[in-house]
Amino acid sequence: MKLLRVLAWIFLPFIIIFFSWKKLGRVSRIGGAIWAGLVLLIIVIPTEEKPNVTATGETEKVATQEKVPEVEKAVAVVDKGTAKTDEEAEKKAKEEADLKAKNDAATKKAYQKEVLAFEKSVYALEETMSPIMSTYQEAMTGLGNGTVDIYTVYEATENAKKAADHLQSQFYNLNVPESLPKDVKEKLNAATSDLSTAYYSKGKAFDAVLEFLDDQKPSHMSKFKDEIAMSDSFVMNGILKLMEAKEAVGLKLDAK
Repeated sequence: MKLLRVLAWIFLPFIIIFFSWKKLGRVSRIGGAIWAGLVLLIIVIPTEEKPNVTATGETEKVATQEKVPEVEKAVAVVDKGTAKTDEEAEKKAKEEADLKAKNDAATKKAYQKEVLAFEKSVYALEETMSPIMSTYQEAMTGLGNGTVDIYTVYEATENAKKAADHLQSQFYNLNVPESLPKDVKEKLNAATSDLSTAYYSKGKAFDAVLEFLDDQKPSHMSKFKDEIAMSDSFVMNGILKLMEAKEAVGLKLDAK
């Protein structure tokens, strides 16, 4: 609709001039001709072309895309020198770990040997008491059934007393290997202390028997029973500490 109005405004003067040309004066004709010429000139001469915004935008976009350099993807580059160093470090760490494990196993084995040797020395001392105790028990049994005289029993009791005192000293002075771990040494020292005390009590028990043989007072036998019970308790504690030491170095209780 707007286009029709514009065309009407442009061509209407031409139509008026065309139909009124003969009626117009000279001056009017000249003015109308000039006006018509100007209008035609404006129509004929093309106006300055506006740039195609869309095309220009697309062109600039393409140009921009062409100008922007393509970003290269990062490529992981493995440094062979670093990889080799890491591999050597891992190999060295493994070798050190294997060596440590081997040394630890050897040390543990050495600890076990020392604890077993200590255990054997304890039982060896205990065994020295066995024949003396057998003689003492046979004498006391013979005294009870009248087959053994009191002097034989007295002698057997004195020998048992001396053996108990000797073992008390032997256990007290029994050396614990210094190379063992602290906790293991503490257990073995506690074991020797308990065993030493056990034979001290056993010596006191034999003293009570000797006193009974001297004056036949029943109170001495009561003391004998108390001292023997205490001795047995300390022996059990000492053996228990020895078992704990064996477990601490990874030995089974029945290991010999």
